[in-house]
Amino acid sequence: MKQKTLILIFTLLTVKAFADCIVTGIYFWPSGETIKQNSIIVIEGYAESQNIIFDLNKKYPIYLQSGGKKVNLTIKEILLGEYDLTQAILTVDEKLEVGKIYEIFIDSLPDYESSLRKWNTKTKKYETAKWTVIKGIDTIGPTWKKKPVETKKTLAYYGCGPATFVHFNFKIDDKSEFLIKTTVTSLKTKKKSTYYLEPEDSTIQIGHGMCSGAFLFKDGDEYEVSFDIMDASGNLTAWTEKKILFTKPNDENSMNE
Repeated sequence: MKQKTLILIFTLLTVKAFADCIVTGIYFWPSGETIKQNSIIVIEGYAESQNIIFDLNKKYPIYLQSGGKKVNLTIKEILLGEYDLTQAILTVDEKLEVGKIYEIFIDSLPDYESSLRKWNTKTKKYETAKWTVIKGIDTIGPTWKKKPVETKKTLAYYGCGPATFVHFNFKIDDKSEFLIKTTVTSLKTKKKSTYYLEPEDSTIQIGHGMCSGAFLFKDGDEYEVSFDIMDASGNLTAWTEKKILFTKPNDENSMNE
């Protein structure tokens, strides 16, 4: 999901720039205010909160609730980022009711994990993780209007470490929110990592920030990447093209930000 979800973390860390990034955080997607009746939910855990993700529906039951109506969530997939991020894809056990407002709950959480939030891309604010259901079952997958093309590399150095990204521009046709299921493979070691990334302004950023990120680029200099698209109802459009080759950012080939 977007690096904006960690703005609060970065703010807290500025008062001790050389301290370790040891904090917690749980965030949710879709980021908008409405969802369809067959929506999926994505949960992301940062740093120590990653343990919550692995224990969902074991130690920590997770569900949506509207009034006295509870809808259980089933874990479809868990993906481990390379730098202090883990996410899970959740599906609803039954069709959601039109017009109802559903809020997400996780039982038995420690007190310090009590804030369940999502970043609203329109209001640019953190909000309670809840959604209003609009009519419809979405079964149509997203389509590419323009396949991803690398536009730049960025590298910036901070007190707790560098932030480094490879930026790809694209265009997608879909009426709902979507994530890009990004799979990066090292040409040197053949190690493969996959994570769902939330784009910003038709740009997908592959890499990591100062305190966390999906991809570290620790296995050589050359990589290849493929992009699947998943919309907010879980419809997946698989990548059918050749994988895109790229090199990791360094001081010589990157813009400083």
